[in-house]
Parts: sequence; structure tokens; C-alpha cells
Amino acid sequence: MDTNRKNLVEWTPDEGISPQTDVMGRWFKKEDFNWLPSKSELRKMGLACLLDGWKPDKPIIDQHTRVIGLGSCFARYFILWLADHGFNKSIPDSPYNALIRNSFGFENISVIAQQFRWAFGEFDSRNALWIDRKRELFEATEERRMLVRQTLEQTDVLVLTLGLSEVWYDESSGEPLWRAIPAKYYDPQRHLFRVESIGSTVASLQKIDELRERYLPNLKIIFTVSPVRLKATFRPISAITANSASKAILRAGLDEFLRLKWQEVNKTYYYFPSYEMVTEIFKEPFREDNRHLYDYVPSQILSVFARFFTSYEPSEEIVQDPENEELYRLIAQLEAKNVDLQKVCDERLAVIKDLEAAAQERLELIEQLHRVAQERLVVIERLNVGTNHV
Repeated sequence: MDTNRKNLVEWTPDEGISPQTDVMGRWFKKEDFNWLPSKSELRKMGLACLLDGWKPDKPIIDQHTRVIGLGSCFARYFILWLADHGFNKSIPDSPYNALIRNSFGFENISVIAQQFRWAFGEFDSRNALWIDRKRELFEATEERRMLVRQTLEQTDVLVLTLGLSEVWYDESSGEPLWRAIPAKYYDPQRHLFRVESIGSTVASLQKIDELRERYLPNLKIIFTVSPVRLKATFRPISAITANSASKAILRAGLDEFLRLKWQEVNKTYYYFPSYEMVTEIFKEPFREDNRHLYDYVPSQILSVFARFFTSYEPSEEIVQDPENEELYRLIAQLEAKNVDLQKVCDERLAVIKDLEAAAQERLELIEQLHRVAQERLVVIERLNVGTNHV
């Protein structure tokens, strides 16, 4: 065998960087050195192990902490959990009324930064082309701007969820649009598409940081990246690869921003690894549409969030194993499919029995006809014999 091919076929990890060997002592390791856990170690440690380095010193949310969600649709899970468990009591009208949406979720970081700029008078919205969920123009009134500003000013903790890096923007102003533009408003010379870079993502986060320091010095922000995938892409590539790039840009940009602000991490800025929990721990977290999560996934994610970020004390601690939970779900799914298949089988069996009964009736009829034919044949033969004698 070719020696080079043999080396490739019989490839083994470098013993010098294996956690099982003493040789590792020859390599310099920083005090922050962390091994990638094996699958069995992940199963043993659970979701919480992903929070190493990201845990607050103590919970930052109690029942009277005002928590607002902003960003992609994934932010709703945090607000929903808090309201369901007795938090956000100081939110006007209802604890469930704690999302800044303006009739639409804000998926892109540049749009979120634009909302901050608008709220604090650094963006002139008179020429903005903002489209609501009904594909109609959103009127950026002063009353609405002040409502966003006052909401932010009265917020203690902001859960800011980043969704995607693809964005449409206005070429004449350079400003991002909330989402894709309806055909009736589209101007090919003015409305263009781009993918945000890591640099522009960091710039948007730095703008939010600048405004927070100036106007919201006591605000804490929990960043998270939505695991919900793109429904479609405007790029000439597959949506799966576009989604991968979109999330990678967000994650890399956010990580760079947090490294730049490391002295404020776990004090002012926090990171909650929802994205990594879904992509690295759960085997099959997505529903049939391949985008949205099964209910048990955010449920487990939020239980970890509650444990480290809130003062919630469950009546009894429940140790959840994502792998077992998935197995239970798959078993339940298979059982449901078995029920459906059994129903189909029963229906088809009933049809078969009906066909069998009909066939039996026809067979009996054929046998009757056969007997009658035999009888008539005997009569004909007798008549023929009589005729021959005459």
C-alpha cells in the first residue's frame, strides 16, 4: 500500500493534544482552557454545561423586574415563560404584553439598531419605508416613537434575539427595511438586497451599546441567537446553506462584540446560548417544516434560563435529559403514526371484508347458475335421446 495513503486511512489524533495523555503537560494551557465534551459527557452534564462562562453571578430577574423582548419571533418564548410563571408583574395591562414589535418582529440587527436610533431621535423616519405584517405602510408617528422610547427607558432587562443577516435596504438613504418589500412598493433602483457582514453586525451592536450607555445606563441586555431557520433566501444558493451563513455571521459578530466588551459581560451584557442548545444538543429539534421547534425544545431551554437568570424556584427540581426527551417524543410520534396506520388498516380491512362478502355472494350466484346450467344440460341430453329413439 502507498505509505501516504496508509497514513490517511489509518489516521489517528495527535497524542500530544489528547486529554487522556500526560503528554499534554508539555503544552502550554491558559487557565481558561476548556475541552470539547464528548457525547456521553454532554448527556451527563445536560444543557447547562453550555453556559460555562456565560452565567450571571446571581439571578437578574425577579417577579417585579421589567423584562422586554425585542428581535426575532424566538423572543416570545422568554416573555411567554416569564408571564406563565408569575414574572413581569409590573408590565402595564398584561405580563404577556412585553414584546416590542410595531406589528412586526425585527429579525435583523441593523433594523434593531435602527429602532434604538429612532427611539432616541437619531433617525429621521419621515422617509422610512416600513411595512407592517399586512404588507401596508407603517406610519412612524411621534406618538409611536415615544412609546418605544418610554418602553425602553422603563425596562430593566432586555432580551434581544438575533434572527438573520439577510436584509433589504433603501439605496437612497442606506437604511435597512424591516423585511422584504411588497411588489407594489418595490423600486429596483432604490430597494436593494444585501447580506450583513460580521463587521456591520458588530457596528450595529456597538451603536446599541452607545445609545444604552447614554440613555439607558441601568439596562441589562441578554443576547441570544434564534435557532429558527430561514424560510427562504434571496440569495442564488440553497436556503440551507444561506441559513448556515446567516447564523454564523450573527454568532461571530455577537461574539466579537462581547469580546470587545468583556469587562461588562455577565454584568451589563449577557449571552444565553439558545442557538447552540438546539444545534449541538438536540438530535431532531425541528418540526416537519424544518424551521420551527417542537414544544419540548424551548421548554427545556427555558428551564435552564430560569435556573440561572431568574429567581424562579420550582416545587421540585426536575432533571431533564434532552436525549431521553427526544426519544420519548419520537416514541410518542411513532405511536401516533401506529394509531393512524392502524386506522387505515382497519378501514382497508373493512373494505376487504366488504369485497370478500360481495365476492362470496357472486360466487354463490355463479354456483347457482352453474347448477341451473347443469340441470338444463341434463334436460337437453334427455330430449336429444328421446328424439333419436323416434
